[in-house]
Amino acid sequence: MGASHAGGARAIVGALVFASWSALAMASSDAARTTEPMRLETGARVVVVAPHPDDETIAAGGLLRRLAAAGATVHVVFVTSGDGYPDAVRARLHGRDPSPADYLAYGDLRRREALAAARRLGLPRDAVHFLAFPDGGLDALWQSHWDRDRPYTSPYTRTDSPPYPGVVDRHLEYDGQDLTAALTHELAAVHPTLVVMPHPDDVHLDHAATARFVVEAIERLQARHVLPHDVELLAYLVHDPLWPPTRAETAALPPPSRIHDTQWLALPLSADEQAAKAGALHEYASQLAFMPDLLARFLRPNELFGRVDPAVIARIASRH
Repeated sequence: MGASHAGGARAIVGALVFASWSALAMASSDAARTTEPMRLETGARVVVVAPHPDDETIAAGGLLRRLAAAGATVHVVFVTSGDGYPDAVRARLHGRDPSPADYLAYGDLRRREALAAARRLGLPRDAVHFLAFPDGGLDALWQSHWDRDRPYTSPYTRTDSPPYPGVVDRHLEYDGQDLTAALTHELAAVHPTLVVMPHPDDVHLDHAATARFVVEAIERLQARHVLPHDVELLAYLVHDPLWPPTRAETAALPPPSRIHDTQWLALPLSADEQAAKAGALHEYASQLAFMPDLLARFLRPNELFGRVDPAVIARIASRH
């Protein structure tokens, strides 16, 4: 990609500081699968970035509830509206082939579900932000539709810009530069001390690409001295071929065995936080109809967030 992208790759190791990483660098892969307690700073300002509506609740519903109950500054940014799910849309149409209007209606539904889930977690409406970039297309924006003169067109909604009312900016186009600009704007508005994003090793391409775009946005803000170099970046995992285990196998959510470059932090959840998370997840009826087992596997007495090896962060930002 362009020069700013490559510059971000060179600067990112110095720009992102991960506490206690030196100890992790010397740890064995077995030690990387252990956890340490997660501690939240007093006065923390937090942004949780979710590729799709429901990811924020699956991975961080308990964390969001805790922050909201404490009166902390916390915002959720949805990168897509989850409107590119052909099987689910086709099922709602009793097998009829979906039209672009059907996919847009499904995106509206998932956005309404996201707002209902946020209310369950105690978040006000102005803490929830929809970018409405293309579901299933984020990796294409990173890889081959970076420039504004080559926007991506969703194969589902047939749009090349955010099509919904109430989004952050309907004048953006589906390209990597505009998505980076949108994330940069959202982060700058909150000035977070902690950013929570998908893990770069998540096997879902939208999740992995979201991690890249978040890193790029943070690096740009740090280069402009809008964000400090010690902003903390934590990652969550949702999609993995071997994880999470069933509730019958283990009560607490264990670290994933496949990933060895991350120090996992465990956030124990209170009974209230667990109940709020379950209630928020219940609002995602469209997703529970298709993946009830996966969603249920995240209803645990804890949540996991990882500090990723800075070398991995540098690598994912150096693809262009």
